[in-house]
Amino acid sequence: MASTVVPISPPLDLTSGYVAHRGLREELARLTVATRGVNPADIRQRQAVETQLALVLRFLDAHHREEHTLVYPRVRARFPVAGRVFTALEVDHDSLAALTRRAANTQVPLRDRAVAVGRLHDLVARHTYHEESAVFPLMRRHVSNLEQRALLRRTLRRWGRDMPAFVALYLHHADRDERRCLLRLVPPGAGFLWRLSWRRRYARRRAAAYGRA
Repeated sequence: MASTVVPISPPLDLTSGYVAHRGLREELARLTVATRGVNPADIRQRQAVETQLALVLRFLDAHHREEHTLVYPRVRARFPVAGRVFTALEVDHDSLAALTRRAANTQVPLRDRAVAVGRLHDLVARHTYHEESAVFPLMRRHVSNLEQRALLRRTLRRWGRDMPAFVALYLHHADRDERRCLLRLVPPGAGFLWRLSWRRRYARRRAAAYGRA
């Protein structure tokens, strides 16, 4: 079956994908250390780590739901010969979902979940680098910027109450040029609120969970 190529001009901007991946890798690396080193007697620290872990796991789930339901089917339909790539990535999603459930289980002490969080970080790192090397080139060939912006708008609508923290997480891991690009994609009110309060709130929650080092 021949693939359907969408004329791309200008080239697809995948800043949001790269920044999301970078943010997930960095946050899960920090959470691996934080869960391993949390003091069970320090209620405030324990709650801060638990809250940040829950947020990052929700962000991971939302990111993979977007890929699984919006991105993968679209590219796969246009480039059927890449089916094995997507099958492997979808298998990863099943493994990631299982690890996420273990990492999110608040019935288990944080320290006892550190191994699951570490394995989750390792699999997310491998998975996201695989996507960037195998899927992102296909997206550049088969998805237009117009389509990508429509997908991102659908994603933002699904964030609901998590939008302030998710926007802040994204922008925290972006450099100045990436931030400028991402702020063009979020609703204008979200950009204003991020500058006004969301970014400082996110910095405080990271400091509480990870320390200020």
